[in-house]
Amino acid sequence: MLKNWKTKDLVVIALLAASWIVLDLIFASFLNAITGIPLTSAMITGVIAAFFMLLCVKILPRFGSLTIMLTLFGLLEMPTSLGGYPGFWPKIIINGLSGFFGDVWLVFTGYKKTWNLFVGFYILAAVNLFTFIYFLIKMGVPNAEKTFAIWYYILPVYWIMGTIGIFLGMLVWRKIKDKKIVRQITN
Repeated sequence: MLKNWKTKDLVVIALLAASWIVLDLIFASFLNAITGIPLTSAMITGVIAAFFMLLCVKILPRFGSLTIMLTLFGLLEMPTSLGGYPGFWPKIIINGLSGFFGDVWLVFTGYKKTWNLFVGFYILAAVNLFTFIYFLIKMGVPNAEKTFAIWYYILPVYWIMGTIGIFLGMLVWRKIKDKKIVRQITN
């Protein structure tokens, strides 16, 4: 998968993942702390995740870009309370597999088409949410059953917030796509 990858490509993915985790820690952790219910941060994370995934796919439209970014995000997420308690190791696997399935989806539907980003995000968001809930309940995380009890609120809100994030990402992409630094990365 890393064949034909350059160091600059991996640095861009690392910067995107690091920026994503910082924004999540600032905004999403605040929402988790207020509610006390795991994964309610998904309401804010939807915007942030969709935004950074769109930028990743637009800047590096090749198989593996989402897999690498989401796996790295899972590693960065490990010591935080995002996606479960600190040290919750399934974060890495769940996020990495979500990125892989996102890459597969984009290979089959095409990286340039906008509609596939929306549909792919909706599918991955649902799979990701239910996988996280399953592992949180299996590992006995406090209040995980409360998250399952309100999944039908969290998922539509996550989809709406993700839609906003994709639109914001497209706006930013239109502004930066012709910049010299972005052209150097994408070529």
